[in-house]
Amino acid sequence: MKNEEEEKDAIVDSSSGELKTPEDEHDGSNDTSDVNEEKKQQAVQQNKEEATDVNVKHVHENMKQNNNEEATSTSPQEGTISEIPEENINTAYEYEDPAVLENGDNERSRSIVGPGFMFVPGPGYTGRGIHTGYVSGSDDGNIDEGAVILEGFLPEDDPSRRRRSRAESTREQRTREHVQRLIDNAITLDDSAVRPLPFEGDGDEENNGLEGAHGNSSERDDGEVVKSDNRRWLVPLLGLLIAAGIVLAIALPLSMRGKSEREAPDTTASLSDADCLLGEVDVRFELAKSILSSITSPDLLVDESTPQGKAIRWIVCDDSISVQLLENQDPATGNLPKQKHGFRLGGDAGEAQVIRRYILATLFYSTSQVSPWNDSLNFLSADLHECNWHRNYTRGNFPFGDFDPVGMFCIIDKGELSSPISFTEEILLNDENYPLRYLELNLRIDNDLNGPLPLEIGHLIDCKAIGLENNLRLTGPLPQTMGNMTSLFSMALILNGPDFGGELPSSLFQLKNLTYITILGNLGKNWSLPTNAQVGDDTQLEQIVLKNNFSGGIPSWIAKLKQLQTLDLSMNNFQGAIPEAIGDLSSVKYLNLMGNNLTGALPSSLEMLPAIEVLILGNNALQGEVPASIGNLRTLQLLDVGSNMLTSTIPSSFANLESLKYLVLESNRFNGTVDVLESMKNLTVLLTRSNSFSGALPDGLFSGTSDNVVVDIGDNEFTGELPTSFANMSNLVSLIGAKNSFVDSSTMEDVCDNTTLLVMDCDACDCCEVCCDGENDAVCDFQLD
Repeated sequence: MKNEEEEKDAIVDSSSGELKTPEDEHDGSNDTSDVNEEKKQQAVQQNKEEATDVNVKHVHENMKQNNNEEATSTSPQEGTISEIPEENINTAYEYEDPAVLENGDNERSRSIVGPGFMFVPGPGYTGRGIHTGYVSGSDDGNIDEGAVILEGFLPEDDPSRRRRSRAESTREQRTREHVQRLIDNAITLDDSAVRPLPFEGDGDEENNGLEGAHGNSSERDDGEVVKSDNRRWLVPLLGLLIAAGIVLAIALPLSMRGKSEREAPDTTASLSDADCLLGEVDVRFELAKSILSSITSPDLLVDESTPQGKAIRWIVCDDSISVQLLENQDPATGNLPKQKHGFRLGGDAGEAQVIRRYILATLFYSTSQVSPWNDSLNFLSADLHECNWHRNYTRGNFPFGDFDPVGMFCIIDKGELSSPISFTEEILLNDENYPLRYLELNLRIDNDLNGPLPLEIGHLIDCKAIGLENNLRLTGPLPQTMGNMTSLFSMALILNGPDFGGELPSSLFQLKNLTYITILGNLGKNWSLPTNAQVGDDTQLEQIVLKNNFSGGIPSWIAKLKQLQTLDLSMNNFQGAIPEAIGDLSSVKYLNLMGNNLTGALPSSLEMLPAIEVLILGNNALQGEVPASIGNLRTLQLLDVGSNMLTSTIPSSFANLESLKYLVLESNRFNGTVDVLESMKNLTVLLTRSNSFSGALPDGLFSGTSDNVVVDIGDNEFTGELPTSFANMSNLVSLIGAKNSFVDSSTMEDVCDNTTLLVMDCDACDCCEVCCDGENDAVCDFQLD
């Protein structure tokens, strides 16, 4: 009876949460008899069972009481973790194993059942009310709803830490907040991660989760202590494993948000902007991505560090026009609302406008990677139609006077008009009243574009003209996608930076509407023409001006441009021979290959240029004779083959060049007379310096023209007097004849009176104010260019 009374007197110390038994209150000696030993074991087992029941009841009552007190002042949010009074933290977090207490090991007696509470709703839960404890009304002992102990989330309790003041003990609060975040993220917990609180009447050890905590005391022996010790290690270990799995399940998806699909190919991109975390924005993002994937790789779209990733986020987050289109998708057809009128080629589909605004946004982000543009030109104005993304500048060299719309502007479709309008009236700011014919991208100002042109620019199918000028930090080659710009009519790239350039896209020369290409004065030195290009018979290219350190050879495919009228490849580094196919340019009027490193002979096919007016081949390393067939070019007005290594005489066929006005043969190895030039009645400029021409000048030279005449025949072997026709030439502006063997005559006196610039040898011109005496190099070597 004494043992029974002591067992009934078992109490719980509410300040420490530890179970106290009569054996713990005094340290009297134990009876060593078998009877007393057996009774002692039975008492310990019974104490354990009753202590567990008392402990749980105490926790529940404290929590319930605490909840009732706080409910009147501050109601916690539904579904949150119950607040556990500070004084009950120990009681709620641990129980003591009497079997271990019996051995006097108080530190090891603290066996963690579970480090925290979480509310688990049952099948009948209505979603209302505050739950701070468990409900034990089920007959089978299972918990339908109420508090459960989580073994996988909270760190193991530290007894020394529990004794610190509330101000110092913040770990529990941080832990509860962490668990709350897990709940808010709707994590589904596996049953193995949850252990229900044991309560009185639980007979099912599997349900109450204590794994033999109510074991038979009669079967407990020394091995039971070892078994309990193993459980103490097993429970925290399982808890850690479960916690690691849950944390990984949460952390990995979160860490992958916003990454490119290269890193997470199956993960839908999420927007990092705080305004872009709503569900409907994610829906817009996916819709926009499905539309834009036709021109941009999804990998770039989901990577918010790329210009494309930034552009799509602007589209779905900030661009009110695109947002309205995306949010009003027709659920039946899947199409976006139509534009008011749209463009003639691109149509009026809403998808076309989203794509167009995205391309322009990508251009803006791609060319402002180091620093923003000097002038945004209204780009990324969310409430403005993209046709309004420009500003009017004043430039003296603009053909339409002071009005120069810089940025992107749109031109009306004149087919909708009944009467002619001016250029300024052609520009529309939107498509509200009229359809648009095309757009122009005019960036020909110093606006500090920095970075490469994006591939997406090639999908501006309604773009008629592109101009880029004075942007020294522009980089990279032209995108290969420019072959998609079916409306492109003109492209001008002028005076841009040293890192801008590369091989021109071969597809550029397949565009049917492209008429003008100008690449001039850029500082980059790695420009080149493609080796091969598929040129169609319907190509409309009329003018190609490439004066920008192009290298490589002149490709033969260029002769397939049947509509080409101007081909200016001067001042580059082209090498090799002039292709024989050059003669197939049946429409070319202006051919300028000056200032390259071209070698070999002049191609005989030059005679096949029936429309040629200007042929400039100077400043190269061409060799051999001038083909006589050039004399058949009756439309030729200017021929320049100076500064080469050409030999022989002037072909007699040159007498047929009736339209020739300018003849440049200087700095070659020509010889013979120039008598054939007398028949050139329109000749006004003759430059033959530094050759080996000999004989006298023909009397009828320049007699057929009334235009100003410029002559530089210095440094040759001419002899005799000047032609008498020179005496009456009031239009003889310049005559440079030094370093020859002319003799003085009466004609020279008239020439001195009529000529503005006269440089002759001193022994051939007594009237010359400045003459070459063989010592003054500045005078003797003076030449006209």
